[in-house]
Amino acid sequence: MLQLIFDIIFDVEKCFGRQCLCILLFAGMYLYSCSSLTVEKPVEINTEEDWLFIGGDPAKSNISKSEAVFKFPLNLYWEFDTDGGLSRNCLSAADAVLFVSTLKGECYGIDVTSGRSIGRLEMGSRASYSTPLIMGNSVVLISTGNIDGRIFKTSLQTGILKWSRFVGFVESSPVLYDKDVFVCSTNGKVYRLSSQTGSIIWTSRAEKTGRSSAQFYTSPTISGGKLYAGAINGAMYCFNAKDGKSKWKFETGGSIFADATADSSRIYFGSDDLNFYCLDSSGNLVWKKDLGTKFLSASTFYKDQIITAGIDGKVYSINKNNGEVKWTFRTKGPISGTPLLHGDKIFIGSFDKKFYCLNAEDGSIIWSQMTEGRVRSSAVIWKDYVFVAGDDKYVYCFSNKVMKRE
Repeated sequence: MLQLIFDIIFDVEKCFGRQCLCILLFAGMYLYSCSSLTVEKPVEINTEEDWLFIGGDPAKSNISKSEAVFKFPLNLYWEFDTDGGLSRNCLSAADAVLFVSTLKGECYGIDVTSGRSIGRLEMGSRASYSTPLIMGNSVVLISTGNIDGRIFKTSLQTGILKWSRFVGFVESSPVLYDKDVFVCSTNGKVYRLSSQTGSIIWTSRAEKTGRSSAQFYTSPTISGGKLYAGAINGAMYCFNAKDGKSKWKFETGGSIFADATADSSRIYFGSDDLNFYCLDSSGNLVWKKDLGTKFLSASTFYKDQIITAGIDGKVYSINKNNGEVKWTFRTKGPISGTPLLHGDKIFIGSFDKKFYCLNAEDGSIIWSQMTEGRVRSSAVIWKDYVFVAGDDKYVYCFSNKVMKRE
């Protein structure tokens, strides 16, 4: 613990000077004292069914790990008021616990079976845009919005802070790969940190494109030992995940706010230049398709199709090999969340205040449910429960089960 304190002091003094030390110490005590997110029993991780971090896996395939067979219509099993805004990527789940980060700088643990709060951790910041990363009996979180924006790991058994590192302003979510944690920051840096100690293994800064510096508002996508991240200067960057060395960059004509989705040899992503791109792992253009929309969503796979969504409110199914559109489904509002594949079904929410289930084969609607607020987040499935969050500050849980009321 003493070494952790020294590390924190060194970080802040180096970046901001001695005047910030007292602010940091106060924030640190505040964070520690408000840590009440604990669970009674050890969290048992099952990598075959748990949704441990953004995208479900490092390649961001956004494919459900559940084997549940849903019958429609689904029931609204419970709803939970977080009393704070919710970002488009804010949910993870393991061992019947749903973790939710908020734009109020809090993280909730919710009992999946009852919809009741297990606990709440206040991060001492104005916001957290990131999906909680669940690691056994710990959770890795990112606090953003003040001078002490940090990534930190907290024990779920004791609520005690295990480690903390300064990484600047971050709207990226942490990704677990090769037993370490990867994250991008808005200062154009990519970090690899030890998941056990929080020590920085390497840091790499993205190259400029012309006069424009890279700023990352996307989360890292990792596949085949390569890390991909899109920046608001319009470039998709590739780094070696092992040592952080830059391998290539590919420039588009607009900012990139959508995470890439990768398979064994290709990556797929949308750009604000209104095109959807397919690149090979060496950074060569395979194809691009003008869809006439900007993108906030990552993608998912179904058979030979890549399925994505635009802020024009449409869901697109595109042939992975040639970029031809197979089908589209139009909602009545923008879409910021990522399509989630479950078997042959797609779950997606829209700002039209509806949560949808679509047939992945042809895009036909199977079921929809009105919500009180615009549906902002990507959906997550754990066993036979489906979760999504809205800008009404509520998390919704749908299931074939019916809640027993006391």
